[in-house]
Amino acid sequence: MTISGRVNSIRAAVAALNGGNIDGYLQHFDPTCKRWVSGLEQPLSLTNIRDGIQHLYGAFEALYLHEDLLFGNEQFVCARWRLRGVHVKDYMGIAPTRRQIDTQTCEVYEFRGELVVATWAYGDPGQMFRQIGAVS
Repeated sequence: MTISGRVNSIRAAVAALNGGNIDGYLQHFDPTCKRWVSGLEQPLSLTNIRDGIQHLYGAFEALYLHEDLLFGNEQFVCARWRLRGVHVKDYMGIAPTRRQIDTQTCEVYEFRGELVVATWAYGDPGQMFRQIGAVS
């Protein structure tokens, strides 16, 4: 796969996600893919990722992942994302606040062949909770 093919693969994955197609998003990832998230000691599995995305879509209306920056090389793609939505249902025990979220993260995706085999997500894990008023 070419560099532009890898970048386009991530764009296609996020387009599926923004369309509500979680399985379409996850089809771009190897089933053994691990997601390392800053602040967590252990990586997330693809099952953890699916569950987390489903929970987000269940709790936030108009959820959308916007591309701020996306580039890559032969093995890696790096993206800066902005996630927006409105908190309308219970999220991790937090009653709906109707507040809007606007969070930023940076992710690095490692490819082997056509699929993502590992990701690293960097950002402030508490920013969403502060925005919905769960923590100060």
